Amino acid sequence: MHWRLPSGLDGNFRLLWFSVAVSGLGDGMRYVAFPLLASHLTSDPRKIALVFLADQLPWPLVMVTAGMTADRFDRRRIMVALDSVRVLIAAWLAVVVGLEHVTLAVICVATALLDLAQRFYLGAAAGLVPMTVRRLDRDRANAAMAGASVTATLLLGNPLGALLFDMHPVLPFGVDALSFLCSAVLIFSIRGRFRAERPPEPTGPVRHQMLRQFTDGLSALWGHPLLRRITLLSALYDMVGMSQVAIGILFARNELGLSDTGFGLLVATFGLGALIGSVLVGRWANRIDRRRLLLGALCAAMVASLGLGLVDAWLPAGVFILLYGASATAWRVNATTVRQNLMPNRLLGRVTMTQKLLVRCGAIVGTVLGGLVAHHFGLRAVFHVGTVLLLVGVVVGGRRLVARG
Repeated sequence: MHWRLPSGLDGNFRLLWFSVAVSGLGDGMRYVAFPLLASHLTSDPRKIALVFLADQLPWPLVMVTAGMTADRFDRRRIMVALDSVRVLIAAWLAVVVGLEHVTLAVICVATALLDLAQRFYLGAAAGLVPMTVRRLDRDRANAAMAGASVTATLLLGNPLGALLFDMHPVLPFGVDALSFLCSAVLIFSIRGRFRAERPPEPTGPVRHQMLRQFTDGLSALWGHPLLRRITLLSALYDMVGMSQVAIGILFARNELGLSDTGFGLLVATFGLGALIGSVLVGRWANRIDRRRLLLGALCAAMVASLGLGLVDAWLPAGVFILLYGASATAWRVNATTVRQNLMPNRLLGRVTMTQKLLVRCGAIVGTVLGGLVAHHFGLRAVFHVGTVLLLVGVVVGGRRLVARG
């Protein structure tokens, strides 16, 4: 398998692609270092789940503002500013870890702040891709972005983060700060204006303007049957996925007998699957009905969840995690392209953030569910429950997705 940045996409998109890859490398190190750091402070799955919960909660606080900001200001400048802020946050975290003053509360606060900045960043990035590529190139561009993200974050960043964490806990967080700095420089180098066509200025108090912006995005999203079904199924997908991610480090250590580095390699296997998924989507998206690709991704996730709940060795677990990664990317890329094709650019920021808010609500429920189920019924029960929920999604939602999309 050979994967590369697709030809025919202009220099602005390539700069954006490289910025995602560089930033993703640092993200991958931090993402694996957070649960490792938390697991050295406690073995209670409920407390470890709190770290992942802190990563989910900022969404409801900033969704409306993030969507409004992306649709009203230059998206490139927003991304540069937010990368600069994240440099400071990641550097502060590295200093705290280096001074050995880190606690679960510090980890949760740092996670929440970085995620808060990420929400505004993603709101801007959602509208930047379709402004830098032609409509016919969006599948290739979205697949390339997904491939860059998962390769840098999961395939490279996760195992490197685990290795650096074993060397010294401060290293993955320090490198993360540098990655944000490099990403800011790359995005700053993009030329042009990237402000969407501004809608008529709303009148009235600020809270009414924000409510109007939110209802505009929600109405556009919820009024389209296909987008509505994809949103609900995405929320289910993320609910199951986050319930399993929240107990992943304990599952790898207690059920599979893996070390910290082994956990990082196992997560990297998810990244390899995601990379394979991005390649396949890039090749199949225009040949196979997109709705059937979405249903196939949902079925693959169900099989992977079932398998992980049954295996007790790292090799078969890696196979199912590989399948999970391919499924996740196939779902995300197709869902993103559908949204970009159906929504006008002036609404894309608000619609994207509204959809992500609803999906994130599912992830929040899943994070809590994972910690509680693992505490009361055991780690494997989380995968069994997830399999049943995905089966319901396939039978109820997936069939309608294909039949009526």
